[in-house]
Amino acid sequence: MSELQPHIPRLGEIELDRTGELADLRRMEVAQGRFLNRITDGITRALTDETEIDDGTARCIAHVLGRAFDRSSALADFGRTGEGDYLTLRDEYLALYTDAHITAITKEQIDWLGTYLVQRENTGTGRQFMNEHLPPKLPLLLVRTRIRVDGDEFLVNIPASWDSGEEDGLVDLLTDLHLPKDPALQAFLALPDVSAGVDNIMESFHATFVGTFKSDEEILRALSPLEDWESSLADWCINQGVDFDALEWSYAPLMDRLRGVYDVVERNGVLHAFTN
Repeated sequence: MSELQPHIPRLGEIELDRTGELADLRRMEVAQGRFLNRITDGITRALTDETEIDDGTARCIAHVLGRAFDRSSALADFGRTGEGDYLTLRDEYLALYTDAHITAITKEQIDWLGTYLVQRENTGTGRQFMNEHLPPKLPLLLVRTRIRVDGDEFLVNIPASWDSGEEDGLVDLLTDLHLPKDPALQAFLALPDVSAGVDNIMESFHATFVGTFKSDEEILRALSPLEDWESSLADWCINQGVDFDALEWSYAPLMDRLRGVYDVVERNGVLHAFTN
């Protein structure tokens, strides 16, 4: 899959067996001590270069985390072979991430690994909510994710700290909110800086939603000084002896200017506008 066509994860593509107990944290800590210098060096390089960790560092972190499970775990396999992706690894490392007994060092390493996986697959929103000079934090990284609600598929952004169980809860919520029948809400949730993980989705939606419009001209008349510009142009035409009807507006540059003020989402032939 090319970077131009990233794989957007779909809910339900991977389900882990949650019946077993979390593993051996002591065994993981021993492995962490053995590989700590190598991992630290990789993280230091990433911070210096303001980029993600490299493949070798990511696999080393996965190898260490995999020691908390067993050799058949997705983390252990990624550490050995480099095979695996965000969805196949996510629930395993997040089970550790939320464990009250892990250290701050382990949690930071999971932040780096999870961010690496999301960005490698080009499904993340980037570090727009994070300081690029500091280590990444999974709760601040949004992941473009396809979810199915009442048989229809929608694109939303969820925190990278969410596991599949939290996605299930989101599906239930969006079902209750009748998402398939609300095109404006669909457009809002697809905006790259909107997290479906907030507690007050509808409050955020209503606070930013401006309206739905049928054409560029309609939205420009509602949200820009188009009529004032037309009046000024008419005055100029009179002064210059130019037939006003001989002139034609180009809406494209005006729309570019409008998008600097509003988030405009085009869907099914209509435009939904939100304050940004």
